[in-house]
Amino acid sequence: MTTRIAKKVLDEIHAHAESTYPDECCGILIAGPDKRIVDSMRMSNAYPGSKHDRYDINPLELFKADRVVSQRDLSIAGVYHSHPDYPASLSVFDLEHSFPWYSYIVVSVPKGKAGDTKSWLPSEDRKSAMEDGIEADE
Repeated sequence: MTTRIAKKVLDEIHAHAESTYPDECCGILIAGPDKRIVDSMRMSNAYPGSKHDRYDINPLELFKADRVVSQRDLSIAGVYHSHPDYPASLSVFDLEHSFPWYSYIVVSVPKGKAGDTKSWLPSEDRKSAMEDGIEADE
């Protein structure tokens, strides 16, 4: 399986990741009926501790975003977040807090510049994830 995403959306995610460095950014991935990611929405990192290596999306903010997205006849397909100075893989914490029905795009941000970007599909038990390719198109 491959995550299909509009290049402009991927560019926006990279810009968001760079703008919050050295903290993690987070947001949602918005898909059209064909499951292609056509938009994203920035979310606030609500994690109460150090945001350098953790993120949390407030459930109320996610609920409100879901309503807005639904009104556009689109759907939330997943979550994106950044890893400042860390690889673009899901951490144990990320897996434990993931939803297996979402795709997760992780952007590595070494020294403030967006780099390696990968998409992940968590297993049902949230103990592992399968890497999913990313195909960016116009």
